[in-house]
Formats: sequence, C-alpha cells, structure tokens
Amino acid sequence: MKKSPGLRVDLEIPENVNDVALTKTNLKGDWINFFLLLLLYTMQGLPLGISGAMSILLQSKKNVTYNDQAVYSITKWPFSLKLLWAPLVDALYVQKFGRRKSWLMPVQYLIGILFMYAASDIDNLLPETGKPNIKMLSYIFIMMNFLAATQDIVVDGWALTILKRNNVGYASTCNASGQTIGSM
Repeated sequence: MKKSPGLRVDLEIPENVNDVALTKTNLKGDWINFFLLLLLYTMQGLPLGISGAMSILLQSKKNVTYNDQAVYSITKWPFSLKLLWAPLVDALYVQKFGRRKSWLMPVQYLIGILFMYAASDIDNLLPETGKPNIKMLSYIFIMMNFLAATQDIVVDGWALTILKRNNVGYASTCNASGQTIGSM
C-alpha cells in the first residue's frame, strides 16, 4: 500500500481546550430556565395535539369526505416549512423587547385569540349533526400551527442562550417532553 506524499493528518490537541466541553452537565442554577423551556414547549404542543385530535374526529364523521380530510391535512405543513421563515424570525426583532420576546409574546397572544375564537364558534365549526366547516377549521389550525412553528423557532434559539453552555443538551429533552405533554 502506497502512502500519498501530500496527505498528512495531525491529531494534536491544542493547549487551550475549551473547558466547557470537559465539564459535566449540571442543572444547578438552570432549573428555572429548564422549566421555563419545558412550559413553552408544552404550550407549543397544544395546537399540535388538538389539530391531530381534530383529524381523528373528522375521520370518524360519516359526512366528511376524503377530499375534506385531504384539505384539513394541510394544517400540518407549517412545521415542515418553518425553515423558510426562520431566518426572518432570527433577523427581525424589536431591540427594546429583545430578539426572542419580540416574537414570543405576540405569537402566544395570537394563539390564545385563535383558541378563544374556535371555542366560541365550535357549534358552527363542528356541529353535532351536519357537515363540519372544513375550510374554516383548516384556516384556524393552519394559523395555529404556523404560530406554533414560529414559537418553535423562537424557543429553539432562546434555549441556546438561556441555558448554561454545558446544559444546552437539555433543550432537546425539554422540546421532546414539552411537545409530547402539550399534545396529550
């Protein structure tokens, strides 16, 4: 086997290795931030869980066609397409409120308003007898999931700065646990 004369691999470890990489994770001093992230991810999971339950409910209704179910399935798209507007969320903010709170507060208020609207009009959206208003349900849940996806962008970015550097790995635990709790 011939060695290539121009190929060389150095495996030297620099003298000033980042101490953070060598420290163990420890939530001491980060518990409040951990629970805040868990709460935010749980609130983000609520629209996802309700829209998922709604699709099961629509399937159980005999007067909902496959076409109606296909239209409603579009409500899942915002999470798949969030990478398209994520750069805007990271770049645009009001300096007075901060990069994350500029988006988090309006998103939470808008999700709440949409929940209140859906709750107040549930008899027209999903009547006991008759056909559900698929278009309006789809619009509401597309907006809710768009806002939840935007919140996911915000909270993912915030998790990197709110947790201590050696605890950033817990952000994914908060994300998975919170969204699961919220969707239940």
